[in-house]
Amino acid sequence: MSVDKKSECFALMAALPSEGNLLLSHLRVAQTNTYGDLEIIRGTFHDKEVLVVFSGLGKINAAAGAAAVFAQFSVSSFWMWGSAGAYPHSGLRLNDVALASEEILGDEGVLTSSSWKPLDAIGIPLAKNKDHPVFNRIPVDKFQLKRARLLLNDWQATSSGPRLHVGPFVTVSGVSGSPARARLLGDRFGALCENMEGGAAALVCLRYQVPFLEIRGLSNWAGDRNKKRWHLAEALENCQRIVLYLLESWHQL
Repeated sequence: MSVDKKSECFALMAALPSEGNLLLSHLRVAQTNTYGDLEIIRGTFHDKEVLVVFSGLGKINAAAGAAAVFAQFSVSSFWMWGSAGAYPHSGLRLNDVALASEEILGDEGVLTSSSWKPLDAIGIPLAKNKDHPVFNRIPVDKFQLKRARLLLNDWQATSSGPRLHVGPFVTVSGVSGSPARARLLGDRFGALCENMEGGAAALVCLRYQVPFLEIRGLSNWAGDRNKKRWHLAEALENCQRIVLYLLESWHQL
């Protein structure tokens, strides 16, 4: 496989290598390149050129990882996958899978003694989207989201796999450590779940004008820190199977 700065391909990113074992097992690996301490795995899947990156935990690593990919390769689509904590009373079930309709930066803003206010209270946008200022809410690519929904609706109709949900995700620097905190964030943003990387990757994609899509398996309830109740392995397997299905069937519509 030949991948260089002039070729286009899918870039797939998760935080940790442990989140990608199933996906990597289906990838025909051509080469692993190292940029600084970041490895970019190059390969093919069903004749599609694919880059796989494990950024490390959190927003800073996610932003740096996405920017490093764009500095080295021409990418046609950027997909984030991984696990997420579902917000209470969101109507979700553990092991379900969610697609982000948008990413929301849940920490950035102004924290006063009585309340939290989003970034527009400061008045300085993070970026622009078709001349509209972008503050806390980072859009995903509407065409990729529509295609993914159509493909997965067809898949669900013939599969006994996990249920699919579509809605806002929240990206935080510190995950909810109590049910009260999780309820507050879920209610504040009307969101499905929280994670630690997606909003940063979505913002970098917006600035580089690369279509962004995010898929996550729901491994636990946000605010529940008892890992004995988590379903991390199952949620990650479900998420990776959906990523593989989307890659395989992406051009069928």
